Amino acid sequence: MFSGEDLIPRLAELNRVIDSAYCKAGRSVAFSCEGCDGVKCCTVDLNLHTFIEMLYVRRGFNTLDKTLQETVLERSHAIVAAKRQDALGEAYRNSVCALNFEGSCLIYAYRPMICRLAGIPHHIVRPDGRTIESGGCSRYQNEIQPLHPQLKIDRTNFYREMASIEIDIIKLLGKRTAPYTIAETLCLPERTWYESTRE
Repeated sequence: MFSGEDLIPRLAELNRVIDSAYCKAGRSVAFSCEGCDGVKCCTVDLNLHTFIEMLYVRRGFNTLDKTLQETVLERSHAIVAAKRQDALGEAYRNSVCALNFEGSCLIYAYRPMICRLAGIPHHIVRPDGRTIESGGCSRYQNEIQPLHPQLKIDRTNFYREMASIEIDIIKLLGKRTAPYTIAETLCLPERTWYESTRE
């Protein structure tokens, strides 16, 4: 069965480039997430749209000791149950990521791309040529934005490379994996990812 493991080095290199760009931008305006409990950014059961990031999150999960794994799985099952009961209800919408412990990510080195880029404003040039812009987190907007209104990270090439990795996986699998949230990714057996197909 295709595992995707041979594509991990490409994702690791993409993450290195992302982290470098983010740190450079943050240093240029004296912005840091240090001291933030992460709840504002992590109050969401984040959707993962690519097989490779599901695989990477699971790889990070597997580095945890068994006690932590059990605790994370208990949280994940509770989040998934809340989603099934009412995906629009407060219990689910206010769920803090199952991997956030005391304001820190348990699998920080394996965190998804969207987590790596959170906080600083950005723009993306879509395939149709349109540019989409988005602001930063509330801390950035309150403390940094007034002094540095022009700073935006260009995520375009990051998204293109992630899409390229995923396209290679689609070619090998013969289908596109359905999206799963982080909690679902941790709860569901990996064979479910192979068996599911995005419409």
